[in-house]
Amino acid sequence: MSRFSRRPTTRDEIESEIQNLMSALDDLKQDASRESRHRFNALRSRAESLWSDVDLDGHREHLTRRGREASRMARDCAREHPLSTVALAAGALAVIGYLVTRR
Repeated sequence: MSRFSRRPTTRDEIESEIQNLMSALDDLKQDASRESRHRFNALRSRAESLWSDVDLDGHREHLTRRGREASRMARDCAREHPLSTVALAAGALAVIGYLVTRR
């Protein structure tokens, strides 16, 4: 069925062409659906493997330990340098007071 042909197109040829197009569209829909399902399953399995690899308890313990160490170091520094600590605290309070009253 050429666009530039001189003979008229019959109704049967048009129906046949429409059936071919519908069949091609159905095949395309099935291929797209199959590919989408495959990609979704791959993404899901990757997310599940990443989730199972996460050691949340280990990370929590590590962060807790580091927080305690930082607290202990800050406390030791404050004991070694009491005047500097008081000056630092007064400066922080002055900045906070300035920011609060500044509206």
